[in-house]
Amino acid sequence: MTHTMKTRPAFLAGAAFAGAVALSSCGRFGEKSASTAGGDRVVCVSKQINEFIYAIGAEQHLVAVDLTSIYPPQIKKLPTVGYHRALSAEGIISMKPTVFLTDGNVGPSAVLDQLKKVGVPIDVMLPGTTLDSAQQLLVQLGDRFARRPAADSVLAQWKAGMQDVWKDTAQYVGKHKPRVLIIHFGQIANNYLAVKAGGPADDMIRWAGGVNAVDSVGGMERLTPEIIARIAPDIIVATDLGFDRYGSAKAFATMPGISLTPAGKSLRIYRITETELLYFGPRTPETVRKLRAMFHPT
Repeated sequence: MTHTMKTRPAFLAGAAFAGAVALSSCGRFGEKSASTAGGDRVVCVSKQINEFIYAIGAEQHLVAVDLTSIYPPQIKKLPTVGYHRALSAEGIISMKPTVFLTDGNVGPSAVLDQLKKVGVPIDVMLPGTTLDSAQQLLVQLGDRFARRPAADSVLAQWKAGMQDVWKDTAQYVGKHKPRVLIIHFGQIANNYLAVKAGGPADDMIRWAGGVNAVDSVGGMERLTPEIIARIAPDIIVATDLGFDRYGSAKAFATMPGISLTPAGKSLRIYRITETELLYFGPRTPETVRKLRAMFHPT
């Protein structure tokens, strides 16, 4: 999408930063990294898996993570090995991992080849792209790290929260629902993307009493001013990295195409973190409540 801001692609800066940080024992903010239990040294480059590892209390196994793993806040104490799609094999190997854990969204492929060549085991755990599969991933991690009782406890609370969400969603049946555009900043191509129907964000919009303004299904699509104006959303929810490049709803509304939309004219443009919205997790009930407050303020 065309606009006046010029920034260095975030993934390039991240990769350079990670290369320096991964070679030390300090985290992203200078804190000493946590030690691991039983000789298990896990480098994990999935923000969803990393959040779940912390949720079940297995974080002592982690020695490094990727740059996008920022929740919970204490994960920032760990070293990083770069952006998960622009990794450096040297940075990973320097952490002396006993396993490299990923959800499969990782690159470049040459890095995986190098890890295999030096004998680092690669464990791929499929991401939870549906509510059921995300909850199953939590259980699998509980088994993997011998934390099954903790995983079962987290899962029970998560399921109870979802029951409350669905109960509240019933109030919007048959009522007007605002058209919501989810805008995500894509670090690889350094552009803005619309989140299509069919994924976790789409479900959360619906549970919060809204409707996705993009009716095509699957993944994301590159936004242009013409597409934004045509979609004409009532509300825009932007993920953190993209929103923060502008810093406010008023500034964000100056992007080409957005000022022509109902959302741009009313400044109903909100910020949410990527980790809340783009995958399911124990925080999903809280995220839906946050979205509901945006869509239906009282």
